[in-house]
Amino acid sequence: MAPEAAELSPEIAALDAALAGGLERLDLALSDEQRFQLLAFLDLLKRWNRAYNLTAVDQPAEMVARHLIDSLAIAPWLTGQRIVDSGTGAGLPGVPLAIAFPERHFVLIDGNGKKIRFLRQVRRELGLDNIEPVQARLESLPDIERPDTVTARALAPMEKLVLWHKEWIDQGTRLVAMKARLAENERKQVPDAYNVEIIDLEVPGERARRCLAIVSKQ
Repeated sequence: MAPEAAELSPEIAALDAALAGGLERLDLALSDEQRFQLLAFLDLLKRWNRAYNLTAVDQPAEMVARHLIDSLAIAPWLTGQRIVDSGTGAGLPGVPLAIAFPERHFVLIDGNGKKIRFLRQVRRELGLDNIEPVQARLESLPDIERPDTVTARALAPMEKLVLWHKEWIDQGTRLVAMKARLAENERKQVPDAYNVEIIDLEVPGERARRCLAIVSKQ
């Protein structure tokens, strides 16, 4: 259950207000309970970060924009019910999206065992039955059901992303890659058999440029 507003400390109330403002600008309606799940995820991330070095951004106010709002900004481009978050790291964007869309199933893939242990703890503490942390190398897809969408956040050059996920993309999966920017020469490295759509992304609270590269089979 989400706590009542009167029970919140001034720090948490300020973070919740910043989160609510960002969600409003994204036109994304979440319940009070979902917002507090998101903030609980940040708290858990900050605590584990002391020992596991999960993220370079560890100031709560900055984490709201850089981790939560940034992740949720791609929500309109998710398709289908099965989502793979490739190279998920600390669960970004997968965990915030899983909280926002409990009816969807999210497979969070990373090769780092410490990060997968953290995500299993997130699953337990937050009761997120719709996330499935999987430890696997990105160069070799795990033996799981083909997803409808693959997300990747600042993970690798587009040529590698398409190569790693080629088997799924060729069968109809869409790759949604989050990028700070996409140079034309990087785009040209993607084989002609694939369509690459570039979408400029405005993230509330973020000044840095953001874009999405959406890859599908021609």
